[in-house]
Amino acid sequence: MKQYPMQGREKTAVLIVLAANIVLRFIWIALMHPAQEADFQWYYDHAVELASNQGYNWFGQPTAYWPIGWPLFLSLIFRTTGPSVAVGLIVNALLSTLIVWLIYLLTRRLFQSHAYALAAAICYSLLPSQVVWNSVLGSEELFTTLLLISLYLYLRADRTRALSLGVAIAGIALGFAVDVRPIPLAFPLFVFLYELVSGQSGKFTKRLWPAISRAVTLFVSMLISVLPVTIRNRITMHHWVLVSTNGGTNLFQGIHTNGGYWWSYNPYVNPLLNIHNEVHKNAVGEHVAIHYIEHHLGRTIINGFIKIWDLYKDDLNANWYTFRASPHVANWLHPMDAVLTTGYFLFMVPASIGLIYFWARRITGWRQAWLLFAFLFYNTCFFFFFPAWDRFRYPLMPLFAVFAGVGLVSIWKEMQTTQAQ
Repeated sequence: MKQYPMQGREKTAVLIVLAANIVLRFIWIALMHPAQEADFQWYYDHAVELASNQGYNWFGQPTAYWPIGWPLFLSLIFRTTGPSVAVGLIVNALLSTLIVWLIYLLTRRLFQSHAYALAAAICYSLLPSQVVWNSVLGSEELFTTLLLISLYLYLRADRTRALSLGVAIAGIALGFAVDVRPIPLAFPLFVFLYELVSGQSGKFTKRLWPAISRAVTLFVSMLISVLPVTIRNRITMHHWVLVSTNGGTNLFQGIHTNGGYWWSYNPYVNPLLNIHNEVHKNAVGEHVAIHYIEHHLGRTIINGFIKIWDLYKDDLNANWYTFRASPHVANWLHPMDAVLTTGYFLFMVPASIGLIYFWARRITGWRQAWLLFAFLFYNTCFFFFFPAWDRFRYPLMPLFAVFAGVGLVSIWKEMQTTQAQ
């Protein structure tokens, strides 16, 4: 796919959008920097320990309960700047701005349209929750940045070759994303299906080998980036743990709740309560959850759709850890909930129109755009079994932004056509 260089006015427009993002996000974190809580405090504490060469431990024992990727990344910065929550917030603000730039690049690469790309970047910039998230030290920004880099590199790879260096590099980037959040581990399977659907050749047999080779290349390259974490886990924990040990616990929690966090201190309800070895806890949680699913398939299916509803129904989580944790503005929590959720639904209107438009009109790049849809579908299906709320939708919003750009421009064009008539 040929890529056309940006012209002077296009560069200026993009720079203005990026500058606005930087200014807005820095003003926001200057005003709103609450005390870190829950996962966010945990990430910070362990980044400080890693920066001080104290290892990655929990209660004095090596851990892999939370993936090491984000605290390790943060610790490398702390080695230069010294430990500071403010530094971490600045890093996330910069990563968030980089996400806006990657949305532009990804959209322009797909559709060969500056208008679509600029509209996509602007739509994402106007999504309120993406700014509010900069108040906490979450792993969302780093994971999403690495995911978008991987998708962009994959789309740039030579599609005429079954074995491509570009696909391998995309896999390495995806592996680094897995080190932050293991969710994409099975995504190469969906890439295989994407290649079968989007391949240019009319014959299925001619598409099969390139689809297999590209998916396998992506998967093997991904494992290269994951391997150091796996080796570290083997050496320190004496078990083969690919990335993290919280999957079984989360799956177990998923049979008790659809949206939000669940934990019980009743040992009759929670068999994980008194297990202190996290590898064993992971195995027990997985076993109990699978046993439940096998014997309650109907209930699991119903709950699965409820979980997906919980994934998409609102946009509140960033507010909870920002305004509730800031006593001087705690009474703003519910009004800001309304602002963020309203902004989210307004954002999803052009995104939904764009999804329909790119499919119905077969616009330039529509085949390649199925890659983004493949990840949207994959990530959504993932939470059919795991507890889901809006925080876990964060990495999907830049992909929806790509289609929001298409939708917004298509709406504008239709309005212009109607006025001309």
